[in-house]
Amino acid sequence: MIWVVETTIDRPVDCEQAGLSLSSEKFAIMRPAFVYALVTVAAVFTASAEDFPLTFRTIPPKDVMSFPGGLGSQGQLQLAKPAKLKQEPRAMSRHPLYGECTSGASGATFIFRLDESKGDGRGYDQLIVDMNQNGNLTDDSAVQRDTPPSDRPAASAEQFVIGPIRAPADKPVAGGRPIYYARVYISNRQLLSSARQTPNMVFGQLMLKAGWYLDTTVRLNSVNHKVGVIDGDSNLRLGDVAQTPASGNRAQTSWYFGAGDYLLVDADGSGRFENDVFQSEVCPFGPILYLGSKACKIALAPGCKSLRVEPWPEPLAELALQPRGDQVRNVTLAWKRPSGQWQLIRPTVTGGKAMVPAGDYRLYACNLLRKGTAADHLMLSGTQRNAQTPVIVSTGKVNPLSCGAPLEIKVTAARETASARGPLFNRLGGALRDSDFTVFINATVIGAGGEFYSTFLAGDHFQSKPPKPTFSITDAGGRTVANGNLEYG
Repeated sequence: MIWVVETTIDRPVDCEQAGLSLSSEKFAIMRPAFVYALVTVAAVFTASAEDFPLTFRTIPPKDVMSFPGGLGSQGQLQLAKPAKLKQEPRAMSRHPLYGECTSGASGATFIFRLDESKGDGRGYDQLIVDMNQNGNLTDDSAVQRDTPPSDRPAASAEQFVIGPIRAPADKPVAGGRPIYYARVYISNRQLLSSARQTPNMVFGQLMLKAGWYLDTTVRLNSVNHKVGVIDGDSNLRLGDVAQTPASGNRAQTSWYFGAGDYLLVDADGSGRFENDVFQSEVCPFGPILYLGSKACKIALAPGCKSLRVEPWPEPLAELALQPRGDQVRNVTLAWKRPSGQWQLIRPTVTGGKAMVPAGDYRLYACNLLRKGTAADHLMLSGTQRNAQTPVIVSTGKVNPLSCGAPLEIKVTAARETASARGPLFNRLGGALRDSDFTVFINATVIGAGGEFYSTFLAGDHFQSKPPKPTFSITDAGGRTVANGNLEYG
């Protein structure tokens, strides 16, 4: 029998929830009712290089995990002890969980142990992190949870935040003592006391994130800009630039950047750094920072005592985002440096155009915005993880870069018989005939630059989910035999 799968998608679908994406060739983000007019103005600075003193700040505990500036460093929870662990205090749990967080940029490793201080089976509530990196947990402070462990059945998962975890007193930064918080996610708890568990089995994850940052006020052309720096890879230092992992496989076409530090900019003048869906107030750490439309060269002074800011010393080239650049809210670009390494930058986008240093570029991320009434606002976020041929950007001409709409949706469908699902599925689902099968439908949304869109938000504050796309299945004769929404399940 022949099956035909059709989709009707006249609005985007939220892929975070559905695992799918949005439209077909029929779908293209419509131009907004009004289009920003582009006025090309040469960036003229009246200030030369200047050092701005940095101040140490801490983040309120409730805001740490939502604060802009990366995901910190992460490690898996296992029964096996890390090879670098030399000494530890006596554990109260029969099944303490261990792991290590490794920073992508510097390779710094922090061993940790999660314990049940009130006794075995009473819940994980105590964390020790080897902040001085000597492999000895006996000289590090144990941190207790503020909230009691979950009293849910052992089979359920659990998530909590624990901290503050303080840096060694002999490692201050800008006169302050860095602190960190850990988000702990525990799963497979029922297997901890099972004969089926193995030392290398993973029982969850721990994410270490900075609870501190430095900031200053940069004054350019009589305008004040609040600027900050945060330890985005949680390794007790600032100034790490995200890098692409080395690969010995020349045929590999997929690429990505590891963890690094971030620059913060109070773009809306609210007096604080905020995390929005567009990541408007954060950009990867590097030598270039955009303050408004102005490109600046920045550098941290030794000891992170100040931030040196000066006008970008080289001519800038015009980058034209096509074919519908007016819908591009911001882009993250990979810029090839003379060393051969790639550097992430986030230029200011105005009217579909951006001014960037000359060089080779690749698209890395793109956020689109369709404006209308408050209820019709639509945001799309996409990423490009294929190492495509770089775009050569030169001064003295308009350099096109493809990204954004019109968007193409690629739909695939495959059927799987009951026997192919295995005996376990048959036991769970009951007796199934060989003629019974399941149709799996997958949709992928691709932008003009080959980027994949996976986040779709709508509404005035982008807090609502667009409707899921619908599908219909017809047989060879055109008779509809099934229909529904694209979503998990």
